[in-house]
Amino acid sequence: MLKEKDLCNTVGQVLLEGMILEVISHPSPGLVSPFSNGSHRDMDYNTFLRSTATIAKYLPYFVHIGLKYDKNILEKIREIGLLAEEDMFRATSGINTQKGLIFLTGLIGASAGRCLKLNLSLNRHNIANIIKEITSGIVEKELKSIKKDRKLTNGERLYLKYGVTGIRGEVEKGLPTVLKWGLPAFEDALEFGLSVNDALIYSLIFIISKLEDTTVLNRRGLKGLYFMKNVAKNAIFLGSMKTKIGRKYIYLMDKIFKEENISPGGAADLLAATYIIYKLEKWGNRNE
Repeated sequence: MLKEKDLCNTVGQVLLEGMILEVISHPSPGLVSPFSNGSHRDMDYNTFLRSTATIAKYLPYFVHIGLKYDKNILEKIREIGLLAEEDMFRATSGINTQKGLIFLTGLIGASAGRCLKLNLSLNRHNIANIIKEITSGIVEKELKSIKKDRKLTNGERLYLKYGVTGIRGEVEKGLPTVLKWGLPAFEDALEFGLSVNDALIYSLIFIISKLEDTTVLNRRGLKGLYFMKNVAKNAIFLGSMKTKIGRKYIYLMDKIFKEENISPGGAADLLAATYIIYKLEKWGNRNE
């Protein structure tokens, strides 16, 4: 059995791997990759590299929280998360590259730590159930009781305008988009024989087609969100990364999303989560 520090570093490394693979995967419509700035003028691949390098040192601490504590886990995740955010903004000169992903990796890391502490199998269902426990009541507490006389976050403003719960709703329900669509699509693509890169893009398209992505809502409203989801469904109908015509269509999607200023940042975060949970599950199976 690995020592506690080694466990934290090993799981932290998986969290980091997921963050890196998300940003290097291509073609990722509307998103930053090594070959495209996506629908962004204020950030590029190098911005993400600086951001990820800065965040990396905090990831084992999230795992440590799950291993050590039984109460106030969400608050402790946020304490570390705020430090990571501050460093991220310093590294990127104030650009928000991965704020949502810091929160998500914090929850997954802490839930993995708790699985190990409680001698539970490190699998998608246990990770999801622990995330549900950690975030229980988050929508009620943070969105349904918003005080409108203060400056609102994007998530709060979008909840008031559209009733969309965003990442808070996703984690409180145990990452249903990842479990129902992201992971099955990723595994199906790998079994089909696609590379990890192509399987990630295959998974991304499914996530885009299902997610009420608040990044897109914030930029383009409901019309933009529905347009994006319909384009993704067209790609799936054409076979996505499994077919020549599907691949061509995904490259076209990237061009369309740039023209329409659509960047599915929420879907990108859940793609990273998809890979992380897949890899943690594989690692957990080897160590049982």
